[in-house]
Amino acid sequence: MMMSEEGEEYDTFDAAAADEGSTTIGRGGNNFLLFDSASIAHVNATAAAATGTPHRHLLSSGGASRGTRSAATTQLATDVGSTIVRSQIPFLKSVTFFDPKIFYRKEDEEDEMAAKEDEANGTTTGEEEVDDITVEINNLHHWDIHLQDPPSDETTMKGGGAIILRQKFTQSKIGTILKLNKTPRFIVTDFEGLLEYSSFQCGDFLLSINKHIMDPRVTSAQDARDFMNECLEEEGVLNIVTENPHGDDILINVTVIKPRRDMNYEELGLVVWNWPYLCVRQINEGSIFQHTPIQEMDQIAAINDIDCSKMRTKAFAQCVSELPTELTITLIRRKHRYTGSFK
Repeated sequence: MMMSEEGEEYDTFDAAAADEGSTTIGRGGNNFLLFDSASIAHVNATAAAATGTPHRHLLSSGGASRGTRSAATTQLATDVGSTIVRSQIPFLKSVTFFDPKIFYRKEDEEDEMAAKEDEANGTTTGEEEVDDITVEINNLHHWDIHLQDPPSDETTMKGGGAIILRQKFTQSKIGTILKLNKTPRFIVTDFEGLLEYSSFQCGDFLLSINKHIMDPRVTSAQDARDFMNECLEEEGVLNIVTENPHGDDILINVTVIKPRRDMNYEELGLVVWNWPYLCVRQINEGSIFQHTPIQEMDQIAAINDIDCSKMRTKAFAQCVSELPTELTITLIRRKHRYTGSFK
């Protein structure tokens, strides 16, 4: 076993026993096998084919790559009686993360105001709460995203990967239903850092920032990027939603970076139940998941690629509590029988 910087355990194998053509990494002269080259090539080829544009390559090591996360959660899947399932490409993708200093400072200010009101009303208990801002915070700050303006009508006639993607989308049933053929979108061309924990792909279309729809006709790509910084600086939280027209039109991936590594199921404020499948029962007011596209009655298909099709609420709570950094929940959202829109 070896430990990551986040303290997660990874299964490793002696590179000397690896087959030829396998990809290995090494530290201090010790080589470890994580993935074979053929598998990595297959993942990269599949992703590129799905988007029609060059895709960020899956690496054999480092950071927040999809492969690394799957390896880290295999044991957890076994512990809850489940398995790792193959990732699917969703139609909507979301990532939410926080600036802990601002996020907790806002909470402290609200608590202080409430305490003053209680004191003025004579309803104070005399007990002081312990400030837990110093407990293990996910000190993850680096992130970046590059956006491209949507193609003009003249440019669209010339083709190109992302342009062809948009053409196909606006002519599709989904594009017609959502009337996105009349609404241009910024195109995601690259992303780094925290955003690599998400399901984003180059070629995705930027839909919203903190639930504000981004329309290139009234704002620029730089303005959209500046608005992201503004959201983090003023609200202490940033939620970015993208769409992939070639994704499954009833699947949504919601990624949340935990502000604190030790936040458990109860603290995160997402209440689930089996009815009869595992689904969202309630999103508590003021919780982290209020800053995501999750809705009540969404069916939960997977969490960090751990299959939830037969999972009970207790096992889901264990997964949420034990995953230390990010939660990526794959949701199935039922659509209206006649209109084809989300219910």
